[in-house]
This record gives sequence, C-alpha cells and structure tokens, in this order.
Amino acid sequence: MGRVSPDARRPPVVFLGPTLPVEEAARILPADYRPPAELGSVYRAARERPAAIGIVDGYFERVPAVWHKEILYALSLGIRVYGAASMGALRAAELAAFGMIPVGEVAEQYRLGLLTDDDEVAVLHAPAQGGYRPMSEPMVNIRATLSAAVREAVIDQDVAAVLAARAKDLYYPDRDWAALLDVAAGSEAAAQVARLRAWLPTGAVDQKRLDAERLLAEMRRWLEAGGGAPSTPPRPFEQTENWRELVVGDATPGATPGAAPGGPPPGAAGGDGRVAGGRRGQGREESGAVNGDGRPMISERPEESVPRRPAGTRIRAAEVPRRHVTDIADVLELERGRRPVLIEGALDGWPALDRWNPDYLREKAGGTRVPVEFYPSGSYYGSWVQASLRMDRYLDILTSPGEAERCYLAQVPLLDLLPELADDLSVPRCLAGAPELGLAFFLGRDTVTALHYHSNEQALLCQVSGAKEVLLYPPEDHRFLNFHPWYSYRFNFSRIDFSAISDGPGSPVRCTVRAGEALYIPLYWGHLVEGPGTTSSVTFFWQPTTGRTWRSPGMRLRAAVGGAVRRRFVSPFSETFNRRFGLGG
Repeated sequence: MGRVSPDARRPPVVFLGPTLPVEEAARILPADYRPPAELGSVYRAARERPAAIGIVDGYFERVPAVWHKEILYALSLGIRVYGAASMGALRAAELAAFGMIPVGEVAEQYRLGLLTDDDEVAVLHAPAQGGYRPMSEPMVNIRATLSAAVREAVIDQDVAAVLAARAKDLYYPDRDWAALLDVAAGSEAAAQVARLRAWLPTGAVDQKRLDAERLLAEMRRWLEAGGGAPSTPPRPFEQTENWRELVVGDATPGATPGAAPGGPPPGAAGGDGRVAGGRRGQGREESGAVNGDGRPMISERPEESVPRRPAGTRIRAAEVPRRHVTDIADVLELERGRRPVLIEGALDGWPALDRWNPDYLREKAGGTRVPVEFYPSGSYYGSWVQASLRMDRYLDILTSPGEAERCYLAQVPLLDLLPELADDLSVPRCLAGAPELGLAFFLGRDTVTALHYHSNEQALLCQVSGAKEVLLYPPEDHRFLNFHPWYSYRFNFSRIDFSAISDGPGSPVRCTVRAGEALYIPLYWGHLVEGPGTTSSVTFFWQPTTGRTWRSPGMRLRAAVGGAVRRRFVSPFSETFNRRFGLGG
C-alpha cells in the first residue's frame, strides 16, 4: 500500500463531545472539530491526511466504538494521533506502544493500570443540539475532586474512600454530587459531608476537561514547532478480513484505501466535521450512535434529514364533538356513546393549572428520579431508550433551547413516583362511578406519541399546560393502520410514520386539547398525540364499566393474546435485559 504523508495545510481533526465545548476548545487550537468518534470515524479522517488527529470523546455501548485498527491505520500513514480524557484516554493507553500519544492524568492512570474500567470516564449528557452538556459526573472527576478535598482538609481520607466506593456502585448515568451527598448526609460523617457540599462549587475538579485542554495545547505546540516525524516509526499495516469489510463498507466512488482522496480545501471542514468557528458539515450520515461517550441519546444528523413535523393535524378529519363537564352525569354516560368527546371545564378547580411551572416542579419533586425517554433515530417513530434523571435536571433540559426536541417524560405513574403532585389534582366529575383509576403524568417539549390504541383501558387525557393536537381513528379503521403483529410487544402501535405522509387513511377525527380541557379516548380508538412547545398533562385510566364498549371477538382475541405475550414473554426478557445493560424501553 502506498503511503501519502499527512498534509500540513489541512487542519488537525479533533473528536470532541461533552468533555469540553467546541467554542472553548477552538480558543486553544484552531481545528476541524467533529462529533465523538465511533467505528469508522478515525479511518475516514485519516483518509483526508490531516496534520494530526486528537481523540477526546467517543461513542460506545449502543454502537461500535472507535476501532483500534483504524487508529493503527492512521499511525501507519505517519499521522500523529493523540488521546486524552475519555475514549481518547482509553485508546491512547492501549496503543501507546504503537505510537498513539496519551495525554493527561486520566490516560496515564489507564496506562499504568491504576484505572481499568471504561465506566470511569462514561457520562450522561445532552444531545448534539444541546451542546453535549454533561448531566452526570464521570467517576474520574469524582476521584480527582475527593483527592483535592482531602488535600485541603475538607474531608479525611476515610470519608473520601467511602464516598468513592458509593459513587462507583452507582450506574454511571446516575452519578452526580447531589445524589451521592444526599445518601451520605445521614452518616456519621455528616459534618464532613456538609463541608464538602459547601466547598464543591469552587473546589470541584474537572479532570477530563483539564486533560482535554492539555491535549489541545500539546497539539498546538507541536504544530507551531513545524510538526515533525512521528514519535514512533510507522509499523507495517496488516489488512485483515474485518478491515477490508470496513473499508469496502465505507468506500466512496473513486476512492481507494492508500490513495489520498480529493478532500476539502485548506481550512474547510472535512468529511463529517466542524471547523472551529464554521458551520457544521452537512455530509454526515445518521450513524445510529446516540450519545457521545455515555448513555444512548440523539446522534448528530444533517439538517435536511431531521424528521418533519408530524402531519397528523394536517390530515383531513372531522372535529371531535365538544361538551361541558356539567352536561355529563357520570362515567357510564361518557362510555355509552363509544366515541371521543372533548370536555370543557373538566379541570375546573385544579391547583395544577396555576402551579405547574418549572420552578414549582423543581421545588416539589426536583430530587425525584424519573424515567426519561430518548429517541436514538431522532424520530418519535423510531426506537427509544430510557435514562433515569433527577426531575430538576430534566427540567433544565426542557428550559434550555435546543436540548429537548426528542426526549419525553411519558406515562409516569404519578401517585407512585410523584405523590407530591397529587394534591394539585382531583378526579373530574365526569368520571363519577368509574372503577379504580390509574393516573399517568406526561411532561415534554415538541413531543409525539405514535398512533396506538388502548386494548383494555378507557382513558381521559387532561391537559394542564400547553395544548395537544390529537388525531383519532375509530376501531373499524384498524385495517388501514398497519399495526405491529399480535406477537409484538408493540402490537397496539401503528407502523405508519405519520411524519412522512400528507394525508391519512380511513375516517379520522381530530381536536386540540387546551389547558383546562380533557379528551375522552374510548377503548380501541387509535390516537396520535402531538404536543407542540412545552406541555404537561395527566391521563386517567380505568377498566370499562360496561361490556358494550368491547369490540368484535377478533379484536378482543388479538388484544388478549398480544397482551399475554407481552406479559409472559416480552416483559420478563426485557426486564432482565434492561437490568443487565442498564437500558429502558
């Protein structure tokens, strides 16, 4: 394979995510800043022959991580490759003998074997459009901070060791100082924990950030000195079968491994990159990766591929009839019509209508952990995973522009998980006579619930803030809606992507449920729910009070068998899988 030397005119490439904001990194080193590395990222960058490559953050867990082989490929081309802080520290420690340059304290601890676990650097963070803002504390930062606190006599060594052990026992998305110190506050070392809490705002050590800054500074010094030969002479590169598969799968027309492809002009973004101070490149394909070295979230995508606003409310449909709550005697009358009804005045007297704002929710339930859904594909019609977040941190996401487009606190059992909010609600009078009620809480921004139906429960959607657009299909239209097969755990969800169609099948009806109003959703009625802007709502669920609401024997059988499969086979397997891998959904 012919070797082409790195092009000193091309800017260095740096893979960066939650460890350090690009704007701050660019002040240290002008570079082509790209999203966290994943399988193939370094190979593609190496084909452009940049002056150097720096790896700080990288995807892992839900997609293949950056491969050692592609780093060896870059090194074989004479490209200087640095690693620090996070995924870069892991790979640099593993490949130091082959010429990759480890930088900083974290990489050194991995190289010496003082650190061995990947979770030491893992972090939960916001998606790309939220600037990758960290939402958990990496273990290496906790260790560095506790060591500093011992040196400054804030706490003693024994307390530091106990706190470090407790933090290590937490799953990495759940690690944060608030959770750790709350657990320790009632211990015998409460006084020391209180001193640590007061000291943290000025004393906490961000070791990953320090190492990333050091990597950038070292790359800049080397470049300003004119570059030079690699620290380790390039080794012969072995083209294995797996390597050829990667190259063939990634090859572009006219490009061959070993030949320098035509690339961007000096100073321009290359491949999937971002030039410091420039516009994000639009050529990056959706990778399936969803979180820069942490929990699966949302990956970077070109603007033109972002799913369009769901078209449900644009589909031609009749309007749902409206009634005032005082005109409905009880739940039997509500069910008797077997059709959706938009109910005015249903929430009259609810304190939630005035109280439920971010400040109030932080005060009442800020410390409660809630399961937040994230959508890896960037679409509510794709797959999803869950992460456990404190309510106050989730509210931070909702109130930060750009961060919450595709995450949703959906169908949380309010009475079990957020009982502090129960006093802000009351049972609407139209549900008088209903059997035992379930109560679910919803909070999100620009949300979509894909079209689905309830197979054994009636529902009353009560809108507390904002408004929701709802498109509903009667049971007789099920044949048009392409539901998942009966044996799927999503048997009651349609496979139609309503964001990609301008008109819909069947004979739907629609309505806008505004704050203070409620929508009755009968059994088997398919419904697509869109919440533009920031919205909050609760939904009451109850078993039908009369058999007349049940539909055909075929539909009942499908619901019964599908539900049984979910309970007997899918749910136990999913729960085991989720416990093993820390996933939701």
